[in-house]
Amino acid sequence: MSETWIIILSIGYFLATLSLIGALIFLIVVAVELRRGINAFKEFLNTTKTRLEPAIHETERVIEGVKSSVEDINKVTEKVKELGGTVEKLTFIVSELIATVEKMKNSVNIKGNALKTAITVAASVFFENLKKGGK
Repeated sequence: MSETWIIILSIGYFLATLSLIGALIFLIVVAVELRRGINAFKEFLNTTKTRLEPAIHETERVIEGVKSSVEDINKVTEKVKELGGTVEKLTFIVSELIATVEKMKNSVNIKGNALKTAITVAASVFFENLKKGGK
């Protein structure tokens, strides 16, 4: 019976050794494939970085241009607001000028009517005096 156990243990030891060697070979193959995958991934990242850098640079330039345009638009908006205030003041001045001209026109009309009335009365009195005998 001891020979049977020695044979069984020898076969078990042999199978264990073969399994260990198989596992080591599998781990070596896995390590090599992982290294290839990591190198391929690094290559992909480097290629992607190389391709994206010009796009990122161009995007930064576009963003700077947009910021500059927004600043210009803000300046123009401020100038338009100032122009609106100036137009409002000018409108007020023109309306005051029109009101003043209207008042002057009314004053001239009143004075003209008063002068017309005065001339009519004076002429009437003058003609009245001439009719009475020149006094």
